[in-house]
Amino acid sequence: MTINDIPLISFFQRVLDPLIIMGTLYACSMLFGDPFTGYSLVLMILAFFISSAVYQHIDPYRTWRSGRMLAYSRDIVGGWAVTAVILVFLGNVSGLAYHYEERVVLGWFIATPFVLLASHLAVRKVGSDPAKASEVRSVLIVGANDVGIKFAKTIERYPNLFMQVRGFF
Repeated sequence: MTINDIPLISFFQRVLDPLIIMGTLYACSMLFGDPFTGYSLVLMILAFFISSAVYQHIDPYRTWRSGRMLAYSRDIVGGWAVTAVILVFLGNVSGLAYHYEERVVLGWFIATPFVLLASHLAVRKVGSDPAKASEVRSVLIVGANDVGIKFAKTIERYPNLFMQVRGFF
């Protein structure tokens, strides 16, 4: 099982992040009083697939798991910037850019990384106690030597692996 196979991380990576991005566009449309049209739906669908692909390649969860929150924030903002550039490019090339209200799209481009960061930090806060999680796996390390001890310390250093060392033999 790789780290990306942990259900919470996999769910965020493949489904929830793109849905948050789509929801942020809808919220910006409603906030600015712009009617939600079929063109907005097209933008949502494009954003879903493009952001999913971009964040799959950038993998901000790599830094999320290691606890490097500044690098994680950089990855989220950078991934969203790449997604936004691709969306603007596609809008201009296809000639659909004029169907969108500029202030709605600009508000969406600005708000989305903050909404993503806030949702991830909230989930990290709620789900960061592996002692209460039902997904904690017991680990028994074969080999009571330097390598085994180093491996046990690595497991303890990363609580989001949801592993607990039970012993050596």
